[in-house]
Amino acid sequence: MLFARLGLPHNWRARAQYTLLESEFGEGLSFIRLWERWRQEPTRPVRLHFVALSPSLVEAPVLRARLRAQTPPEVHDLVEQLVRQWPLNMPGTHRLDFEELDVTLTLAVGPVERTLPSLAAAVDAVLFSDHVENAQGPLASLWQKSLPRLARDPARLWLALADGQIVQGCQPSTLSSAEHTYSVTEHMLRQPEIEKEQRHAVVVGAGIAGAGVAHALALRGWRVQVLDVAHRRSQAHGGHLAAALTPMVTRDDDIRARLSRAGSLRAQARWSHVSQEVLWRCGALQLERVSGRIVDLAGVLEGLTLPEQWVRYVSCAQASDIAGLPLNRGGLYFPSAACIRPERLIEALLQTPGIECADVQVERVEKVNGQWQVVDVLGEVRAQAPQVILASAFGTQALLQQSERLNQDARIAAMHQLGGEITLLPQQLLAGGPRCIVSGDGYVLPSLDGLCAVGSSYVHGAQQIETSREGVRGNLSRAAGLLGRPELSELFNNGESHIASNQACAQALMGWAGWRAVLPGRLPAIGPIAHTEGLWVATGFASRGLTWSSLAGDLIAGALSGEPLALERDIMDKISQT
Repeated sequence: MLFARLGLPHNWRARAQYTLLESEFGEGLSFIRLWERWRQEPTRPVRLHFVALSPSLVEAPVLRARLRAQTPPEVHDLVEQLVRQWPLNMPGTHRLDFEELDVTLTLAVGPVERTLPSLAAAVDAVLFSDHVENAQGPLASLWQKSLPRLARDPARLWLALADGQIVQGCQPSTLSSAEHTYSVTEHMLRQPEIEKEQRHAVVVGAGIAGAGVAHALALRGWRVQVLDVAHRRSQAHGGHLAAALTPMVTRDDDIRARLSRAGSLRAQARWSHVSQEVLWRCGALQLERVSGRIVDLAGVLEGLTLPEQWVRYVSCAQASDIAGLPLNRGGLYFPSAACIRPERLIEALLQTPGIECADVQVERVEKVNGQWQVVDVLGEVRAQAPQVILASAFGTQALLQQSERLNQDARIAAMHQLGGEITLLPQQLLAGGPRCIVSGDGYVLPSLDGLCAVGSSYVHGAQQIETSREGVRGNLSRAAGLLGRPELSELFNNGESHIASNQACAQALMGWAGWRAVLPGRLPAIGPIAHTEGLWVATGFASRGLTWSSLAGDLIAGALSGEPLALERDIMDKISQT
């Protein structure tokens, strides 16, 4: 019955992509049945994308029990695959990948009046439930307004109604002329289909942003060349022992909080293959502040529909028990937060089949006969491809300028860089170090190789950045405040190191210094350069490179591969303004 209502297999025969929107996901039975049929059908589309709305999500064991009770044993393996990836009940967009990314499930969780307008997808068919089909008033108006925008081709959109009726095509859009203005998000969703032999891209930049984009493209079968200067990459990440992958929350769950949550979830899903020597979940505490801008962290969670498995408030005693060290205040605890070795993670991502790296100092890019040519400082063309992604942090601005592609009114034109230092403290100075990430005004990471990373400073207006006594002193002060150990601040006195005299602790002078590329509003720039086909950027990640890297990769690679985007439209409209 489901397949007849959707006009299958005729409507998806020999397509590269087929995208279905279901008005209510329910228990996921339609998804399981369609996925099973896709596996069996010889004329199936290459890739199947299933998008669904859901006001909330049941817990994974409940989902398993309900689906197993309604499906035959031969599809229980599909049920188990779904359950293994099933997300927590949190608002926003959740992306699940199956069949080596040939089958995707995009769940938009929350009230329909929020999720439907926020969908970033171009769909071929809509599967309606009784509740939506019989809707009147604002809900009916919302669907009538949304369908023309969501349709890949409004004249051919297949509407499968709950009573078995079928409608092909939808009424012309009732959107106002103001809503028809140029949208970068729409441009990303409606990229021309790229033939398999044309799936070749060059990524400029081999840091965390470039590695995230290259990895996402390679997973989708693209051939990717990554260009960067080897010594610059080693300078950027060498000595960066460990970093934290932590989400954030705000009282009103604003765009930065939602983007942080989406990025953390994508990173955890995309990087699940790396070893625990590279990434390990240890949890993170965000402690209450005792000075400066004090925020009632317990009050922040009030009104937010976030499960305790994601974040919860803990008392001082509970925080101390989690950290394994005596702390003097409580705060928020994120159980899924992780520590990462950045350099090793980047190496692991760039070793994905389909990626090749080259030591090239890129000067500019230029378009010749439909291909983007990447030119080095000697004027030689070092690579060319239909798609180029610039992911060189602050250097992206100069590349666009030298390529005569920088609009002075664009966000990237206002990008600047801030320096920052991390100090590595011997774990014995911190009673072995905390068991989890401890943050607030700065952070202290768990011990790795006998050292705890403590950070971090913000240096404005620096022409060059390197580790310094001033930076060490500031980081020691931050650690002292977080851990309630004022004696740490006394390790430096009048510029003289008290610990340098102790050979076992001399490593405390070690550290790492680097740059952050920062855009106004602290939101990244991820998307195409406006009105320029085939040139993309992933930059301005500030202090959240690890959080946004894999999400940026999936947004760009997903757009180039014809997928629904794994993020809400209102956030995309902000970050895609490059």
